[in-house]
Amino acid sequence: MATAVVYLCGANATLARPQETRIVTSAEAQKQTHSVADKDAAYYQQFLDKEGGYKDSKGGYYNPKAGTYTDEAGGVVDNWSGYTYKNGSYKTKFGDYYDAKENVFKLTDGQTIKGEAGITAAKAIQTLREDVEQRGGFDKEFIRNSMMQQIKSEHPNPPHR
Repeated sequence: MATAVVYLCGANATLARPQETRIVTSAEAQKQTHSVADKDAAYYQQFLDKEGGYKDSKGGYYNPKAGTYTDEAGGVVDNWSGYTYKNGSYKTKFGDYYDAKENVFKLTDGQTIKGEAGITAAKAIQTLREDVEQRGGFDKEFIRNSMMQQIKSEHPNPPHR
């Protein structure tokens, strides 16, 4: 049954893939499109701190250089879309979980695996991130893109004149 679920997820991902479309526009239209995007980037740039990060209205902080978002509770989201809890535990975007206190991996397929003696939370997290990456779940721009979306929602761009 687990194989069927994976197969169906893979089929949905294939179906959801957008069709490649190529639109040819004039050089003037392309130049105008880039200038509008540059104006947007310049507008949103003003909300970043000197490190290129952004503190949102909820008290969280986006750090695109580190590829992390620290929420108001002190937990950290990363470019693997995983969440590190304050106690060192970690949950992947796929639902696999490392319990730092118990040193146990709880996997979505129902397995519970005791971590090696002496394994650090950092090593356990690295192992889970590698699995996510192998499954296509890593996005090096995830935090930066999330930050830009948050800035856009909190500071709507004024109309272009």
